[in-house]
Parts: sequence; C-alpha cells; structure tokens
Amino acid sequence: MRGQGAAHDERRTAIVEAVFALVDTGGVDHVTVRRVADQAGVSIGRVQHYFPTKDDLLHAAFTAINDLGAARVQARATGDHPHDVLRAVLAVLIPRTEDDRRLFRIQRSFETHALTNPALAKHLQQGYTDLAALFTLLLDGHQPKAHHLLATAIGLSTLVLTNTLTPTQADQILTSTLDSPK
Repeated sequence: MRGQGAAHDERRTAIVEAVFALVDTGGVDHVTVRRVADQAGVSIGRVQHYFPTKDDLLHAAFTAINDLGAARVQARATGDHPHDVLRAVLAVLIPRTEDDRRLFRIQRSFETHALTNPALAKHLQQGYTDLAALFTLLLDGHQPKAHHLLATAIGLSTLVLTNTLTPTQADQILTSTLDSPK
C-alpha cells in the first residue's frame, strides 16, 4: 500500500510500538497518552487522533501483541502430520531470542492487566480458547491433554523468561508431556 493510507498505517503502528516499548520497560500502568506521544515522537493530539482514549490505545496494543503471537503460531503450524504441527506450535510458545523475550514480557504485562479489565479479559480468554481448540484438533479431540499442554507451555514460558529454565529444558518438558500417554 502506498500513499495516504500507508502513512496512516505507519503512524498508527509507530504509536502501538511506542506502547510496546513503554509496557516492556514499565508495565501497562506506565502507559499514558503523553508518554506514548513522547516515545513515538508525535504530539498528544496525534495519538488521540488514532486512539481517542487510553483504553482505545491499550486495546489496540493488546490486540496487536496477540495478533503477533497468532501470526507466529500460524507461521509454524505447517507440516504433514498433526503431531509435527503441534510440536512446531509448542516451540513458538517458548521464548528463545531477545525479540521473543520482549514479546513475551509485553504479552504477560497485558495478560496481567486483562485480569482487571473485562473487555481485555474477554479477548484474552478467546485467544486461549482458540489455541486450546487448535491443540484439541491436533490431538484428535483429546481436550484434557490439549489444556494440559497449553497450561504447561504457558508456565514454561514464564520459567524461561525468569531464567529459571533454559529453552532447551522447556522443550524437553514439553516433549515429555506431549509424548506421555495421558
């Protein structure tokens, strides 16, 4: 896309990226329209043009971070056998690079914020429901194991973020969990 629409999208993306930077360094509570404007190098009015309220801004950033995560899952969800697809998707749920760690920190901050924000909580629940449905499909309808794997992967990602486990150790636990008969 070129022209006015492209510039609009670029400015909007830059503002959302500024939210990400603020959330990564100080959490969701650190986000204000003024700080976002400063971080993005734009006026407060420009931020409010795209996002009239702080809630609109946070919702857009929350949606964007979830969309990034979903795109990462979709990019890895390829293969001929459902088990291979599941292994690839599970691998995405463990932070491996500095960029992964940044995205996971931002995601966790938004998830914590969503616990007290009903609109974001509903969005978060839907994301996890969709991921569990994908796991259930890939496990031939075995819903309890799908939820077990999802919960394990989420917990492991936190342990990797806190340097309690390495990504390799997390992978070994996920493989063990996936290969267990239950």
